[in-house]
Amino acid sequence: MAVGPTLGTGLFIGSGQALAVGGPASLLCSYVFISVLIYCLTTATAEIAAHMPAHNGTMLSHTYRFASTHLGFSLGYLRWYSMALLVPFEITNAMAALSLWEPGALVAVRVGIVAAIILGFNMLPETIFKRMETFFTGVKLVTAIGLILLSTILAARGIPGTPVRGFYYWRHPGAMNQYLTPGHLGRFLGLVQCVLYSTISFIFSPELTVVRAEKADGETGSSVLKVAQIDNIHLCALYILSALAMGVVSPSDEPLLTNYGTGAGLSPYVVGIRRARIPVLPVFATTLIFLSSMASARSFLFVSSRTLCSLAEAGHAPALFKDRNRWGVPYVSVIVSSFFTGLAYLCLRLSVSVVFNFLMYFITTSGYISWLCSCILYLRFRRTTKAQGFVRVHQTFVQPYGAYFAILVCTVLFLANLLMTVIPSKDALRDPIAVYLGILTFLLLYIGHSAKYPFSRIADSEAGEQCSETIEIPHPRVPPL
Repeated sequence: MAVGPTLGTGLFIGSGQALAVGGPASLLCSYVFISVLIYCLTTATAEIAAHMPAHNGTMLSHTYRFASTHLGFSLGYLRWYSMALLVPFEITNAMAALSLWEPGALVAVRVGIVAAIILGFNMLPETIFKRMETFFTGVKLVTAIGLILLSTILAARGIPGTPVRGFYYWRHPGAMNQYLTPGHLGRFLGLVQCVLYSTISFIFSPELTVVRAEKADGETGSSVLKVAQIDNIHLCALYILSALAMGVVSPSDEPLLTNYGTGAGLSPYVVGIRRARIPVLPVFATTLIFLSSMASARSFLFVSSRTLCSLAEAGHAPALFKDRNRWGVPYVSVIVSSFFTGLAYLCLRLSVSVVFNFLMYFITTSGYISWLCSCILYLRFRRTTKAQGFVRVHQTFVQPYGAYFAILVCTVLFLANLLMTVIPSKDALRDPIAVYLGILTFLLLYIGHSAKYPFSRIADSEAGEQCSETIEIPHPRVPPL
């Protein structure tokens, strides 16, 4: 199951903001809606991977092949720095789980310890790291499933000393919250903002699911699509059940969910367990969420460093980044990728809740760009293979309609993210600067590469000639950095 790096990203902590702004019904609808979107994105990417296995992975190699070197360059680096930014994001996630919201020396010490542990894990031999991945994946699964079962028990039996039972919080304070304005428009805006907050839980999961399926399949490509579909369904089902569980165990008007309007607060699970007044259990749940965040940060540093190493091996990054030590660790890529961890030290001057939101907006904006480009890549792949007369053996019934749906939704989410951050509000939950930085960074990469290599676009005819069902596919001819 593809829960390695993806499970934990915003699910336990970030969902609190989504619940607070939209209510339990909006949270559940958001997770169902995004799950449909993720399935469309995953199958589109997996079809390309199944048709043309690539040495450096589908998402790195085929953008150069079917789109242009400019888009391939900018998208490859977007995925690298976004994965690297998920490391300090998960560290702030862990600090928020411990209720270390206020800036200070205590937060700095905890951040330093966690960052050092994460870097130390990534310097271990790859064989040891991958063996330990099974253990940490198990911790995440136990945490997610255990909290779902606990929420079910609390909702079924009721919380001692309160009238809470079943879907009580769907009626008090309500199933859908009003946001920015009263009435039906306010409930709609609450749903929209809830969707925007909820995407952090799914961000980059299509890309990572396909990468895992490629590695699990080896070099044949025959079962990449099937493995990706199964993993995607498992992950989305777990997320939807989590959204339902959080909606029944915690009220949406609990101020601790947003640290009293500052940003990220406590997990809805922890809020519900505290209200149940069960001794020791809140500490146990907080510890599991903290370990899940650390495990995710550990995995994201691994993925980002290997992405940078693959860019170097394909000739799209300095050769220094592909150097490995005697244990097979690309230590230069690991160290460079770990530099982004320093952003977690913003907690020295700002609240952890504020830093969490700043990183969340930047990462989700980059994620929307990645998803949109993935759909464009898939449509160009279909056009090229059709023009060259190749038969696509690996197909799903949702495509190409799923890709068109994903383009529409990603465009709307991208625009909504811009608009919702500039609408005046009394809350301090939104940060337009991070959204603009996410857009600007990608544009600078694309424009900068276009200016340096104005004639490096790969023609569709050349891309079509490279389409085949064989395993050994040459790398596209792109200029090295």
